[in-house]
Amino acid sequence: MSLLAWNCRGLGSAPAVRSLTDEMKDTDPVLVFLSETKANRNRVKGIQRKLNFTQGIIVPSDGRSGGLAMLWKEGADVSFKSCSNAHIDVVVREGVGAQPWRATGFYGHPDAGMRFTSWNLLKSLKRQCDMPWVVCGDFNEIVQFDEKLGWLDRDARQMEVFRECLSDCGLIDLGFVGQRFTWCNGRIKEQRTWVRLDRMVANEEWRKMFPEVRVIHRAMAASNHCLLNLSLRQRVKRKGSRKRFMFEAMWTREESCREVIETAWDSLNANPDVQIQDRLKSCQAHLQTWNRREFGNVNKNLRQKQSHLQQLEELNLLHESAEEIQTLKKEINEVLLREEMMWNQRSRAL
Repeated sequence: MSLLAWNCRGLGSAPAVRSLTDEMKDTDPVLVFLSETKANRNRVKGIQRKLNFTQGIIVPSDGRSGGLAMLWKEGADVSFKSCSNAHIDVVVREGVGAQPWRATGFYGHPDAGMRFTSWNLLKSLKRQCDMPWVVCGDFNEIVQFDEKLGWLDRDARQMEVFRECLSDCGLIDLGFVGQRFTWCNGRIKEQRTWVRLDRMVANEEWRKMFPEVRVIHRAMAASNHCLLNLSLRQRVKRKGSRKRFMFEAMWTREESCREVIETAWDSLNANPDVQIQDRLKSCQAHLQTWNRREFGNVNKNLRQKQSHLQQLEELNLLHESAEEIQTLKKEINEVLLREEMMWNQRSRAL
C-alpha cells in the first residue's frame, strides 16, 4: 500500500494518464494526490473512471493553470476536511478500531513573493487538529543549498522561512530513494537547473504509525516533475494469466504492419483448399512473430526505458546527460501512447 503525489503538469495527454495508471497498478495506493492538473472537473472525472479511483476531491484549474485532485477507491474510509487552490486535506481510517491519520496534498505558491501565504496556510492547517499527519506535494521551495543544481543560487532567506514553517508545524522530511532532484526546467545549456521541489513530510506521531516507510522518486517522461511514491506496506504480487491473441491497434502506427498481413495472406494462394480460417491463422502467426521482433513485449520495453531514465536522473548530472534524457522521454511517451491504444482496445473488448 502506498500514497502517490505527482505534479503532472497537465492531465491532457495519453502518456500522462498511462504513466499514472501503470504506477497505480504497481503500487496499490490508498490515496493519489495530483497538482497542476490543468483540467476542469469533467476532465478529472473521466480520468478517475479510467483509474478506477472514482471517489475524491477535485479543485478545478483556473483556465490552463493550477488544478488539484485527491483521489481514492470506492469503499475506502476517507473523509474530507478542507480544500483550497493550494491544498486538499483528508482523514484516512484503514479499518474498524484503527487509528485515523491525516493526509494533506499541498502546492506551494509558484511566485516567491507570495510564498508566505503558503506557509501561513500550512500553519493554519496544523492548528486545526492534532493527529498523525503526513503532507505531500510540490512545495516550490527547498530547505538547503544542495537541493538545487545549476543556474542562480536560491535566496537564503526563502529557505530559512520554509525551514521555520516545517519546524513550527512539527513536520519532518521523510527522505527519499532515487534521484536527488525532483524537477528540471528542461533547458539544455547554461540555464539548465535541477531542484528538489517535491517532498513528503510528516509529524512524529505519523512516523511512529509507519516506522518503515520510504519515499521513492520516480522519473516520469510525461512531466518535468518526479512522481513521489510513499510506500507504507509491501504489496503481494498476483500471478499473471495467459493472454489470448488480439490484433493490436498500435501495430497500425508501423508501416510494415500492412506488408506482414499481405505476405501472410497471399502466401497460401497456391493451395486451392485453403479456408479463410487458415489465412487468419497464418496472419496471426506472422503478426506474433513480427510483434516480438519489432516491439518485443510492450511492458518490458517500457520498463527498460523507464529504468534507464531513472538511472540517468539518479546520476544528478547537470549537462552531460541532458540530450539523452530528452530523447529517452520522447521514446517513453511514444511507447506510452501505443500502450494507451492497446488498453483502450481491451476496455472496448471487455
